[in-house]
Amino acid sequence: MEADKMSRKELRELDYFRPDMDFNSVVIVPNGDTHDSGYECMDFILCDGVEIVGKVGGASDVVHINGIGGYGDWRNGFKALIEPVAWSIDCFPKNHLLRLFGPHKLSLPDFIGSSFEIYKKD
Repeated sequence: MEADKMSRKELRELDYFRPDMDFNSVVIVPNGDTHDSGYECMDFILCDGVEIVGKVGGASDVVHINGIGGYGDWRNGFKALIEPVAWSIDCFPKNHLLRLFGPHKLSLPDFIGSSFEIYKKD
C-alpha cells in the first residue's frame, strides 16, 4: 500500500505493526486522541519511500527527530560529536499529511510512549 494514495481515514484505520524491513520515511497522522499534555496524539506510518511497512505510536504527542536533543541513538553510549543528519519534510497532495524523510535508513527505540523518537540508522 502506498501512503500517498490513501486517505487520512484509511491510514488511521490501519492496525499497528512494527516493520519487518528497513524504512526511510515517516508519515505523521494525528489520531484524534488527546494526550495528558493537552496536545493531540499521533500515529506514525513507517514507509520505504511511500510503501507502508509499519504503523506505530498512538500515545505520542511530540516527535524527537534524531532522538531527544538531536544527538542520535545514545542509548549505547553518548557521543559528544555526531555527524550532521539531513532531514526533509514534504506534504502529500491527496491527504495533506506530512512525511519526514532523508537519504538514510531510520530506526526506532524498543519502546514508543509519550515521546516518539526517530533516529538515523547507523
